[in-house]
Amino acid sequence: MAPQLAVLELSGESTPVKDLLRGVARSWRLLPMLAKQDYVARYRSAMLGLLWSVFLPLLQGAVLAVVFTHVVRIHSDAPSYPVFVLAGMTAWAYLSTSWSLGSTAIVDSSAIASRVYFPRLLLPAVAPTANLIGYVIGSGVILILMAATGVTFRVTLLLLPVAMLLGYVLVIVLNAVCALLHVYFRDVRYVVSALLLVLFYATPVIYPLSFTHGVLRGLVLLNPGTGVIQLTRFAVYGNADAIARALLSCATWIVVLAFVALLAYRRHERVAVDRL
Repeated sequence: MAPQLAVLELSGESTPVKDLLRGVARSWRLLPMLAKQDYVARYRSAMLGLLWSVFLPLLQGAVLAVVFTHVVRIHSDAPSYPVFVLAGMTAWAYLSTSWSLGSTAIVDSSAIASRVYFPRLLLPAVAPTANLIGYVIGSGVILILMAATGVTFRVTLLLLPVAMLLGYVLVIVLNAVCALLHVYFRDVRYVVSALLLVLFYATPVIYPLSFTHGVLRGLVLLNPGTGVIQLTRFAVYGNADAIARALLSCATWIVVLAFVALLAYRRHERVAVDRL
């Protein structure tokens, strides 16, 4: 009789959603501590430190502004195309960097996630929280460039923090789903990188939304990042094409992803760390 092989089956009871949320509410003070640790670890050996998080989007925005003003010549209704591009690049840089770093948060934090218990739902929020400093500074640079190029300051600028908050919430729920998937499927890291390459051109970062038509316009509006970009531009200029539809799409993505994340962590939160 052939010997039977021992099989380890990782399973466990589901965690009620109310317990998940209660745990996050009790442990939320850990988030700024983890975000500070992530920030310090990322820039510890860099001479310019935090300035890199601002300089790189500014450099890319400046290059794009020059190329699409003097080479390709994209014409928009915005009073200043450099401000138009920088507004889009600042929001896009925050979204893309936070998603890229946070989509693997649980696996990357396995040293603590597998040894100390705390709500793993906090981990996908670490990178977006750490990146908020650069996001705020980048938004301040937008205001400086507006003053330098003569763009009128409008009352709608009060919505700029709202656009930043929208991007913050969006990238957290995206990370929550991806980070748990990455525990089981280590290809998620590469899928996210590939999607970011495509989504840069499927998001109105360097071109106005009015350039798109038909099916292409519908696909761009379906992109959740479009809502953040359009609200940022609405705050800067006081108008943005299809702002209501873009925000509705973004809000729908947030609700759906949050629902999926809660269901996934309810079922797998207890056993996911055993697979690290």
